This record gives sequence, structure tokens and C-alpha cells, in this order.
Amino acid sequence: MRVVAKSFLRYLLKRRSLSVLQLMGIACGVAAVVGMTLSADSALSSFTQAVEFLRGRSTHVIERPAGPMEEKVLKDLMGDPAIEAFSPVLDRQVRLKSGDTVRLLGIDPFLDGVVRPELGHAPSSGNSPWRRQSQFVDFLRKERSILMESGLAAQLGVRTGSIIPTSRGDLRVLGLFPNPSGEPLLLMDIGHAQEFLGLSGQVDRVDLILGDEAGFRARWSEGYQIQSHRQRKETLVAMLAAFRLNLEALSLLALFVGVFLIYNTSMFAVVSRRRDAGILRSLGTYQKEIVVAFLLEIMLFGIVGGALGGVLGYLLSRFLTSLLGDTITNLYFFLRPAVPAWSGWIVLIGAFLGCGASLLGGFLPLQELVRLDPVETLSGRAAGPKAEKKTRRAALVGFCVIVLGIVLLLMSFLHVYVGFAGIFIFLLGITLVTGAVLIFVGPALKWILYHLGGLPGKIAAGNIRRNLGRTSVAVSAFMVALALSIGLGAMIGSFRQSLLWWMNTQLRGDLYISTITDTQVPEDFYREILAIPGLGGVDPFRNVQVTYKGTQISISSIDASVLQRYTRFGWLKGGNENWDGVKRGAVIISESFSRRFRAKEGDTVTLEGINGPEALKVEAIFYDYTTEHGLIMMDRATYLRLYNDRTINSLGIFIDPDNPRRQELLEKVRQRARTRGLPVLTRNQLQGNILALFDSTFAVTRSMRIMAIVVAFFGISGALLTLFIERRKDFGIYRALGFSTSQIAVMTLLEGLGMGIVSFLLSTATGTALAIMLIKVINLRSFNWTIFYYPAWQPYVLTGAVALCASIGAALYPIWKVRRTYPHMQIREE
Repeated sequence: MRVVAKSFLRYLLKRRSLSVLQLMGIACGVAAVVGMTLSADSALSSFTQAVEFLRGRSTHVIERPAGPMEEKVLKDLMGDPAIEAFSPVLDRQVRLKSGDTVRLLGIDPFLDGVVRPELGHAPSSGNSPWRRQSQFVDFLRKERSILMESGLAAQLGVRTGSIIPTSRGDLRVLGLFPNPSGEPLLLMDIGHAQEFLGLSGQVDRVDLILGDEAGFRARWSEGYQIQSHRQRKETLVAMLAAFRLNLEALSLLALFVGVFLIYNTSMFAVVSRRRDAGILRSLGTYQKEIVVAFLLEIMLFGIVGGALGGVLGYLLSRFLTSLLGDTITNLYFFLRPAVPAWSGWIVLIGAFLGCGASLLGGFLPLQELVRLDPVETLSGRAAGPKAEKKTRRAALVGFCVIVLGIVLLLMSFLHVYVGFAGIFIFLLGITLVTGAVLIFVGPALKWILYHLGGLPGKIAAGNIRRNLGRTSVAVSAFMVALALSIGLGAMIGSFRQSLLWWMNTQLRGDLYISTITDTQVPEDFYREILAIPGLGGVDPFRNVQVTYKGTQISISSIDASVLQRYTRFGWLKGGNENWDGVKRGAVIISESFSRRFRAKEGDTVTLEGINGPEALKVEAIFYDYTTEHGLIMMDRATYLRLYNDRTINSLGIFIDPDNPRRQELLEKVRQRARTRGLPVLTRNQLQGNILALFDSTFAVTRSMRIMAIVVAFFGISGALLTLFIERRKDFGIYRALGFSTSQIAVMTLLEGLGMGIVSFLLSTATGTALAIMLIKVINLRSFNWTIFYYPAWQPYVLTGAVALCASIGAALYPIWKVRRTYPHMQIREE
């Protein structure tokens, strides 16, 4: 046994370059999973840390169902016997002159010091940022004085005493404080914050430390929303559920490609040992000794490659974590995830994954080693007809597996995981029929390669078919990676086109005023714009987040008359005539709300208003892509009756296209907005901003597409190397018969190109099917909105170019080996 093991280990040292290729194959498969898992865990951990840090010691929060609450409520809260401590908070966003947006908390430093002592803003706090008592006095007395989170200060190059310009004026930094969550945060005295933001007499919420929750709820339930911080955290975590689910699916798809790669790597190890194993068998070595030696080699490669994959995955996670933070910030709430901490466990987990996957991937190659025939092995040639028979049997199984995958997709209404399982099984079925596809397209491929390279091309096509046991695996892995690229590309393209269609139906205003997060439109300015003669309509838009049946949803307030006249909503149920019902107090709901809460046209939704719950009739259902959690849209008059919140986030200005004073009116509106310091965007500018945000949210998806291609590249390289080693005597005979080195190189190149062509052609059909599944099943189940499928040529052309380059690139090393090997060395046993 020791002699056999040493023989196998000597081979690894002798073929170092090939060993490195095998290690990289396993490492890439493991790195994709480790990188995505680490970054997703880091994002969730940072989110939890941010929530806990800002929660402090508070147990509950009280707020209006929508909009800010009146400051006078604090007097009543102060006398409630259930409250042990409380802190009013004004929680808004402020835009810096640099364009960055930061969070501003208006707090009472005395009251908040009890609820959030970790912030250290109270002068008695052990970690107080105040160097002198006079600084604390300045924080209370001087307007526009702030405390700044230390990470943000370092990023901006700011220190104590610095002035930072914002869109609302300059702020003076009196001190710095640490924030473990990394969120850029500013603290200001709540009175100064109300003045600075133009929100006199208003607070957003009150954080509470309650001793008697039941009694407090009994006294304060009507007109207010009371949530424990556990409920609040669960609500926020639920917002990320669909996003996390799709990240997990992406990493599993990468692993799916990686399993094929590891199988291919293990098959390569078997083929490269066939001759050595045949010699050992002919010298009397027991079969079990060879099998054990091969298992040890597989485990060694798995452990070392997996450990390397853990390190690579950690490095990848540093990149993905930043992308995830940006995506979550753009879609949900600010999050700056901490870079995953390095740990030796990452290497151990990678080694465990690599070893397990290698043993799993090496099962079938091991069966081949068990059935090894020493005579056939020493002849240096593998039998092809057996592989062709196996391929036909595998195709029959593959068709059955494809049908099973489709059935599971149709059953995805049970759970989205069932849909994901259906996609994986469908892809598995496609890979099983790949060999049959190679047989079917063999004549056409022979014609193509013959016209590209003459006789070497014809032989290359024959080699692909004769070695189905090797080529079908490589083509399968490459095809899945290319199909993943096409499917994700087509899905993103279709989503983008659907978003463009949605914007053209809803965002039809000529100008939009105050679309920045920190600004709101004064109501007197709205009336001023409304009074300009000649304007077609002015839509006062207000959007708030409320909790409905335990889920955070959006409520939008609009002018139904203006939207009925100037917009052309995309209706799932209903039509433009349903705006009449909205004017009378009904609501329209988004498709995502309808699917999530099973609400239909004609149903009622009950919302908690300041005067208690009120049932509102659902007039119609419209397509929407602003939130997957659900949106209720109502007329401003209905919103004011429900919530008494007169806040306006933005104004949409509509002017009739045939109005001769159109340009004059647009300029007049711009001038009046500028005098108030309100930003103005044209329709095209607003739509461009939305598209830029959309593109940035798919950065992670694009990264996983690249990873899948890299993984598959190693797969097809390994397949070509396997073919070279298995047929090196054939190459020697070709050389002895008069083939030049260049012709052998062309033959090898065309084999790689042929496999790339078949992979691409098969991936176009599979990728299109995958895109439709993602759009019609997974996205619909995950996000509850409809994406319309728009065929586009870009993903196919891009993927075709990638397939061509990868196929040629994968053939370079085998070509180099061919040119360095002499014919007499290849056929010296003949």
C-alpha cells in the first residue's frame, strides 16, 4: 500500500502544473459558495448590530400610523405610569454638498442619555465626546451644532470644530462618537433639528422603556402604533427575506456549476492515473490498494483546494460585501456591512466543502477505476462505443428529470424553494441529455470544423464524439455556466425594459420638484405653484412606510384628478375610469400588495388611522416596481382624513403638450423652486436616476455571472487536458503518419472550439428557458410582481463572445503540451 501511495504522490510532484489546475478547479467551486455566504452573513450581522445599537435600552416605540406626531403628546407620555424612560426622536436624512446622504437624529441629550447611553452624548456618560463642559452647553444653545459619527468624520476629513456644508446650510461639528454599525450618523438637539428641518412641533417617534406593556397599549392603541423592538426588528428582517433568498439561489447556482467542475477534475485525475494504475495492476497490486490511493489523492486535492477556496472566498467576500451594502442601501435602508473578519474556521470550512464535494464528484470516476482493465489501459486508448451507449441511457433519464423539474416549477405556489428545486432539477436534466445532443449535432459539427480546419477539423469532430464520457461533462459544465449568464442577462434586461415601460406610464410629469430624501415641499409653496395660471396640473406626492398585518408596506398620497388626466397606469385589474372611485375615497393597490395579501378588486383593506381603523374599498390593481412589499395609493383628501399628515415629499408638474406658453411656464416653476432652494428634475433626469439605481442593484448578480464563467473555464480546460493525456498515443501516431505539429495544434484548438460551439448553442435554448423560469416563477413568487419578457440580442452576443474566447483560451495549454511532446515518446511502447 505504501508503494502505491508513494507512486501516486510522485506523480503529483512530477506534474505540478496539472496538479495546480486541479486545485484551482476545486478552489473556484468552493470560493463562490464561501464568498457569497460570508458576505450575506456579514450584511445580516451588521444590520442586526445597527438595529441593536440604535435601540439602546428601549423596549418599545410609539409613533403615528403614518407621518410625524405632535410634540404636545410628550406631556401626556411623561405622566404615563407604564413608562420608565422615554426619548423623542426626529429621524431624517440630510444631503451633504458632496451629494452623499447621511442620517440625522434629533434627540434630547438628557432623555436620550438614559435610553441610549452607548451614544455617549450625555455629559455624565463615561464615553462622552465632550472635551469641555462648554461644548455640551454649545450643543444645547447654538443652532446647527452636531455630533458626528467618527467613521464619517474620517471619510470626510472632518474633526472637532469643522464646518460641513449641507443642502440646508452649514453645520458645525462639536464632537465625534463611535458607531459600531458604521452608519454615517449625525446627532443634533431635537429643538435645533426641528428648526433646521422646518418641522417645528413635530417628532417622528418616541422610544420607550416600558414596565407595563399591556396597560400602556390599552391607553395608547387608538391613533398610534406601538411596536416592541423585537417586532420592529422582525419587520425589517422580513424586508430582506426575498433578497437573501435570491442571493442563496445565486450561490447555489455557482455551486451547481462547481460540482460539474469537481467531477471533471476527479475524472481528469482518474484518466491521468490510468497508465500508472495499469502498470501497478500488471505487477500484482491489489485493486483495493489502487482505489484507496486514489481516494487519498482525491481527499488531498479536496482539502488543499478547499482550503485555498476558503481563502479566495474570503477575498471575494470583501468585494461582495461592499456590493451587498450598496444594494441594500439603495433598495431598503442604509447598511454599511463590516468586512468579514478573518478566521481559521474559514479555511477549515473550505477544506470540508472541498473534500466533501471532491468525494461526491469522484464517485463515478472511482467506479471507472474499479472496472479498470490493465490490458486496455496499457494500450493507451479508451473505448468509445461503451460511452455512447451510456450516453443514450443517460439521455432517457435526463428527459424524465426535465419533466420532474417542470412539474416542480408548476408547483412553486407551495413555496418558492420548490421553484428553485425545479430549476436545479431542470438544469440537471439538461446536462444528462448533453451527450445525446453531441451525438445528434455530430455531422453538422464535423462539417463546420472541416471547413474551418480541413482534415484536422474533421478528426477533431470525431474525437469529440468518440470521447463522450469526457466531452459531455465539460460541455455540460460550460453550457450551465453560459446558460446562467444568458438567463440572468435576459432576466435583468427584461426587468429593465419593464421598468422603462412602467416609468413611461406613471412618471409623465414635465418637472419633479424635491425628489431628494432630505427635502419636503412646504404646503404654501404647493399652493403658490398651484396658483400659476396655465399649468395643467400639480400632483402633491407623499410616501410613507406603515405596518400592515406585520409587514412594512408603502402608502402613497396623490391627486387622483391630475393622474387620471395625465398618466396612463398599467392596470392588472381595472382601468383609467377607476380614478373616479379613488376621488370618492377608495384606493388602488399594487400587484405586489394584491399577491402578498391576496387582495382583489372590490375587497376592502383596513388601515389604522389617527381616529382608529378605517376600511377602504380596493378600486383597481396596478403594476408597480417601487416596492415588493406592497403599495396602497389614495387621493390626498383621503390621506389627510386618515392621518392628518400634510407633509409633501415632491410635486409633479404637468403642462399640456400643445400649450403655447409651455417653455415659459416651465421656467417660471424652476425659478420659484430655486428661490426656495428646492431641487428640480425633468422627467428624463428622474428616469435616468431610477435606471442608474436599478443598474447598481444588480452588481452582485453580474459578479456571480462572471464567477460561473470562470468556474466553467477551468472545466473545459480540464476536459481538453484529459483528452490530451488519454489520446497521447493517438497524437504520436498522427505525427508518425505525417501530421505536422501545427496540424495537431489546430486539431486540439478545433476540439475546444467545437465543444464551445455546442455549449453555446445548447445554452441559448437553456438560458432562454432559465430566463422565463426566473421571470415567470421565481421573481413572481419572491417579489410578487410581474416582469414582462423582452427578447434581446445583447446577452446572447456577449455570451457567444465569452464562449469563443474561453474555448480558445482553454485549448492553449494543451496545444503547448502537444508542441513540446515528441512523437517517439508518445508511441515508444508500440
